[in-house]
Amino acid sequence: MIIDVYAREPIGYRGTIPIFSDSNDYTDNYEQISADHLTSLQRHGTNPFIPEDLWIQYENSTIELIRKYAKQGDTILDVGVGLGRLLSDFPELQRYGMDISFGYLDLAQSKWIEVCYALVEDMPYQERIFDMVVCTDILEHMLDLNLSVGKILSVLKDRGILIARVPYREDLSWYVSPECKYKYVHLRNFDENSLRLLFEQVFGCEVIEMVNAGYDAAYVNRLKFATLIPERFRWRLSKLFLKVRKLSKPLYEALLKKIYYSFEINIVLRKSNIRKEAS
Repeated sequence: MIIDVYAREPIGYRGTIPIFSDSNDYTDNYEQISADHLTSLQRHGTNPFIPEDLWIQYENSTIELIRKYAKQGDTILDVGVGLGRLLSDFPELQRYGMDISFGYLDLAQSKWIEVCYALVEDMPYQERIFDMVVCTDILEHMLDLNLSVGKILSVLKDRGILIARVPYREDLSWYVSPECKYKYVHLRNFDENSLRLLFEQVFGCEVIEMVNAGYDAAYVNRLKFATLIPERFRWRLSKLFLKVRKLSKPLYEALLKKIYYSFEINIVLRKSNIRKEAS
């Protein structure tokens, strides 16, 4: 059953996709990123920005959390729905998605997700309409983080569940280097403390759990004590881990979580006593 979720009329349509935001420098930049992604996907079947095995680890971690907290028939919004891969696993939910790439929205719509084109700052949905909201790899891109989080929380029902996934302890130096051809990519970093400060102290949410996701021994810069280990030994340690993986995958995965930082982290929150409302 499709319900009327929008708070206002769209400013236009592209086919059957309602549009709630005008294009600008930020959306043009994102369209370039998504176009490069889709071109690589069509030509090679790959994501040019994330190795497929890591992407699957990220997505599976969030899918497990959606499955854990969603109930059949719940309304769910994916902010930054992308290809629609996350919600495609949940036909029993009433699924909605927003993005600022028409290429992504076309693919998500083909998976029977109700989509719209909108910036988070122009949040088009009614307040307190969704049982669950997910946003994966979104918050690191926001120009105004507090405004964006307030907008996201405004459409979540009281006591509703927000699942956010973000990069974890990321080195941002590449994004300011000449090699980065995009203007807006990752604009901030996150760890457990920064997430709790944002969601608990600024927005008054209840943190239910955090789940790390995405490990790979080949990335020696993710070693927890990398600065204490000479570079030549880091690579030897990485090769040793790969040998362990061949012998015992469960042991390999357990050791990775002890010695390596994950690439991303999920945080599961319950909306309660919001201190800062979206304007």
